[in-house]
Amino acid sequence: MLTVVRSPSGEQEGEGAPARRRRLCVTRSLSDVERMRLRAALRNLRALYGTWACLAEVMGMPTRSIRAIASGKYAGSPGTAMRAARAAGTTIERLLGRPVAADRCPTCGRGAP
Repeated sequence: MLTVVRSPSGEQEGEGAPARRRRLCVTRSLSDVERMRLRAALRNLRALYGTWACLAEVMGMPTRSIRAIASGKYAGSPGTAMRAARAAGTTIERLLGRPVAADRCPTCGRGAP
């Protein structure tokens, strides 16, 4: 029969404290240009969905928060950008990226034939 022996602190005999993993530091804020584009995207989504309340329900956020971000009172977060991209059916990169002219291909940038 095998018996596992542990010290009173819960560590096994002969082992030191477990090594802690360092978390990768990630920037959790949007640049000024990205915030401006997020505000514009929220206003466009509001027009698409009809009301702030309907957009808020789709995004899973309070109406007051979305209106405050769209008006510039509060800064948007990457999480808000992700929810807006999901509501728009697109990617965050395309939502916050540089706008493409309507007569250009959004992928390659070529003009219409």
